[in-house]
Amino acid sequence: MNLISKSKEVFGQLNIKELQKAGIEREDIKVSSHSHHIVTYPPLVALPEINPSKIYSKDSPKFSREMALYLHLPFCTGKCLYCTYITLPNQTKEFIDGYLDAVEKEMDLLLQYPNLQDITVNSIYIGGGTPTYLSVNQLERVLKLLQTRFKVKKDAEITIEAGPETLIGKEGEEKLKIILQNGVNRLSIGFQTFDDNLLKLIRRRHNSKQAIDTYKLARKIGFKNINIDLIPGLPDQTLEIWQNDLEQIGKLNPDSITCYPLSIKQNAIIWQMYTNEKQRFPSRENVILMQIMAQEFFRELNYTEMPAGWFIRKPEKMFPTYKFTKSDDQLALGVSAYSFINDFQYFNHRTVPQYIEALKNNNLPIWKGIKLSNENLMRRMILFGLKTGLSKHLFQSKFGKMPKDIFKEIWGKLENLGLIEEDKNTIQLTYKGKLFADEVSKEFYNEDIKKVIED
Repeated sequence: MNLISKSKEVFGQLNIKELQKAGIEREDIKVSSHSHHIVTYPPLVALPEINPSKIYSKDSPKFSREMALYLHLPFCTGKCLYCTYITLPNQTKEFIDGYLDAVEKEMDLLLQYPNLQDITVNSIYIGGGTPTYLSVNQLERVLKLLQTRFKVKKDAEITIEAGPETLIGKEGEEKLKIILQNGVNRLSIGFQTFDDNLLKLIRRRHNSKQAIDTYKLARKIGFKNINIDLIPGLPDQTLEIWQNDLEQIGKLNPDSITCYPLSIKQNAIIWQMYTNEKQRFPSRENVILMQIMAQEFFRELNYTEMPAGWFIRKPEKMFPTYKFTKSDDQLALGVSAYSFINDFQYFNHRTVPQYIEALKNNNLPIWKGIKLSNENLMRRMILFGLKTGLSKHLFQSKFGKMPKDIFKEIWGKLENLGLIEEDKNTIQLTYKGKLFADEVSKEFYNEDIKKVIED
């Protein structure tokens, strides 16, 4: 039985209609429908503007803890059809240098506060945009800044996102060498698909050969941990094209693969295409089939899916970037970056001029945020924790009760639908639950947040 036929058989056994009747249905557009896009709680749309002094104060007590560090570099060689991130294509060296000056200023302002003066960074993630759009010297500057301003653990996972077109030729080779020499030990390359026609359609600036050559070059130079991004659900993408994508990945044998379905939002170029040519997009059923194909294919190759949509070859050697630990604090730098510090969820300004202007005036570039109530902290821990495996002991030690005792109705619904399961120590999504990770997560949004989203 081939992969497509096998996946259709699995699909038939999952009783998706039962989920639809229960209100857990794959959403179409407007609100993103996959695990990659629920990354904050509460979501930005539900947050009020906030004065940074509510979060950081010179009178705040010091706390010593580990946290993750994120840096947003919004530069790219172009704008992809589906992109909704804050990006600025084809900027000059001088403009990028000015942005890096602002990032350095943000670091200096933050480190004036006791809250952050005794922290240890256990992972660094540099995203965008396409961080490898920067020059060799700019990349070296960024990496040295992060590692000199902060106390970074020796075994910290340091990840940088890359676009194949930025790592071609002699300059690309130099970029790979400099980031490896400066501590980056995980490279995440955006392939998206191996189909050259689809790559052109979604306005990627590389072809499949260049992507494969970039991967092989990174291996040759010494990267031992490489992630590849793929996107199921692209326009004109068939089940056969997706199967070929998976088979090509199997030949490369990367350390991990992220397969997050396409999300269509009004602020992306692809919105107009979807509005006028909806028939070119895979049906909801076929997108779910593509996810099942990935689950079946990578399971055969002994990859572990953890969290949902992320397949890892040797999970014991991967830093648990998205796993709930005793502290899930994240300090984020740069335009549009979002942080979770001391129970505050907050966002930086979403335009570069606003971001830079705040810093020129010696103000933290914080825009919106809120301190989470105890109830929302519980909801947050559950909706993120389920994707990697929620520790019962950790939850009970923090809140004094078990999730099913607090959210009885929701819990019963999800168990009856076969979306969550538990053993002695852990609660997690089932095989079917991972296909609907975000829909399950949204069950734990409180009513106020649901109302804001619906409005």
